[in-house]
Amino acid sequence: MARSMKSHKRYTVRHRETSSRRIESCYYAGDAFEARVLAMEVVPFIKAHPNSIEEIRCEEPKQG
Repeated sequence: MARSMKSHKRYTVRHRETSSRRIESCYYAGDAFEARVLAMEVVPFIKAHPNSIEEIRCEEPKQG
């Protein structure tokens, strides 16, 4: 069953390239794992080096 976009939140995925340069990309995903999978699909370097991901953070404020 597909989730609606309302259940998705904005996640920032930060990774470090071999040159030590840090790069951040934003994705709308249901959770951090989905954001990681999206980053691996979109960024060839992350796909080849999944351990280069340093941080995945949710940019939406917590509710409740």
